[in-house]
Amino acid sequence: MKHRSYLTPKQRQARSKLAKLVHEQEFVRGTLITMSRVCGNPNCRCARGEKHVSLYLSRSKEGRPTLLFIPKKYEQMVKGWIENYHRIKELMEEVSLELWDGIKQRRFD
Repeated sequence: MKHRSYLTPKQRQARSKLAKLVHEQEFVRGTLITMSRVCGNPNCRCARGEKHVSLYLSRSKEGRPTLLFIPKKYEQMVKGWIENYHRIKELMEEVSLELWDGIKQRRFD
């Protein structure tokens, strides 16, 4: 494994941002889905066509989709966590591409 002093400035910067995000921010893998449902109560507004709208966090685990209800008061927070996850993935790709280029140029030291 390389010592940080051997990393390019671009690698150091990407790794630094990545470490900060991972250690200081919450993140979650998933997609937000809005669903409209009927509750089944014959006296409810949904029985007249005004369905209940809810937000769910969706992800697949071992090829099977899983849904998790997200209460309204947590929607923005969960959206931020998902954005953090995507930023982490982008930074990991940057680090990986830098290493890929190093391998391609046969820089192993």
